[in-house]
Amino acid sequence: MKAIYLILPFLLSLISFPLYINLMKKYKLGQYIREEGPDLHNYKTGTPTAGGIIFILISIIFGLIIKAPISLLLSLILFGIIGFIDDFASIRKKNALGLKAYQKFLLQIIFSIVIISFSNVNTIFGFEVSKTIYYLFWIFVITGASNAVNLTDGLDGLAGWVWISSILPLAFLFKDSFSLIVVATVLSFLLFNTRPASIFMGDTGSLALGAFLASFAMYYNAEVQLVFSSSIFIIETLSVILQVGSYKLIKRRIFKMAPIHHHFELLGWKEEKIVGVFTAINLVISLSYIFARW
Repeated sequence: MKAIYLILPFLLSLISFPLYINLMKKYKLGQYIREEGPDLHNYKTGTPTAGGIIFILISIIFGLIIKAPISLLLSLILFGIIGFIDDFASIRKKNALGLKAYQKFLLQIIFSIVIISFSNVNTIFGFEVSKTIYYLFWIFVITGASNAVNLTDGLDGLAGWVWISSILPLAFLFKDSFSLIVVATVLSFLLFNTRPASIFMGDTGSLALGAFLASFAMYYNAEVQLVFSSSIFIIETLSVILQVGSYKLIKRRIFKMAPIHHHFELLGWKEEKIVGVFTAINLVISLSYIFARW
């Protein structure tokens, strides 16, 4: 792969984000912070959001140039659309609630089916399965991964850095050029998203990146690698499930707040420390599996 296909997306993103931030500020289109979130985040209200629009569009342009797999292109486009609708519904309503949960979930299922339809295999973890089971499995994984990244997107830079630590080892393992292009654009975004963030990726970015990660695994039959490269996303999701389940069953909370990054935040950890530790853990687990295979 020519280096220009990594340098140009990075530079175009670097130029585009300040323009987008200024445009959003001009029209006062910013993020509304969820009321149930930590009080520490109230100052973030009004920060320009839906920054995923930029890295998705630039990634798609260069993906088309290098003729990237259709399923990977669609994962960014379709789930980016869901997130975009959700982000701007939130802005229009002037609160943190965009699409209703069932609306988002229905769109995720429909778009997952579209993405899966471009797969020509019927194997899961190396075992041949029926078309029905294959579809059900990947609908669950793609939808779950998109929501997992979305749940992780609660601190400046967290979702972006953890996602890079997930996809980058896989990109080198499978020698995938398109994922490196997406990484380049997300790295540019993180220059503006790392604390104190001047822009958020919004659901536009988080849903798209999660779907891309899962679709990548589907394309390369990398189900096992996906599990090891997504440890933090899995932990974040499980923390929410455990918290809700515990409260409903015994009226007690396991964590100070879920997802688990808020638990550590309320323990007194700085955002930068949480981002660094979570990213390091995710990267080490991801690389350990790859090195073990070698």
